Amino acid sequence: MIKEHGAPAKQSDIFRLQEMIKEMPQAECAVRHHFSDGMYARELFMPQGTCLVGAMHKTRHFYSVVSGSCSVVSVHEREEIQAPFLGETLPETKRVIYAHTDCIWITYHPTDLTDVEEIEKAILEPEGN
Repeated sequence: MIKEHGAPAKQSDIFRLQEMIKEMPQAECAVRHHFSDGMYARELFMPQGTCLVGAMHKTRHFYSVVSGSCSVVSVHEREEIQAPFLGETLPETKRVIYAHTDCIWITYHPTDLTDVEEIEKAILEPEGN
C-alpha cells in the first residue's frame, strides 16, 4: 500500500547522499539469496532507522516489500510504502530508502545464473568507488 506520492529527487542528489552515507557508521543489513528455475530473488533485511541508497539496475524487474514500512525516493517518485507492496524497478533507477520499521525488501530477477557476483555484473550498473 502506498500512502502518498511526492516529488522525485534528482539523480545527482541521490549520488551525493550516497557519498555522505559512506562516511557514516554502516548498518547491518542481512542479505539472503534465493534461486529457482530461471529466477533469482535477493532478500534484504533493513533494521528500523536504516537509510540506504540502492544500486542502479540495468534491468526492469519486480520488487516487493513483504514486511514493514519505509520511505522511498527515486528520480521517478517519492512514496511511503507499507507492506505488503509490489512495485517495479525501471532501468537506471537508484533509490534512497529509509526504514521506519524493520523491513524486508525482495527483488526478483529472471536469470539462469547462480553465482551472485556474476548476477550483479549482469543486472547492476557499475559505479566508481
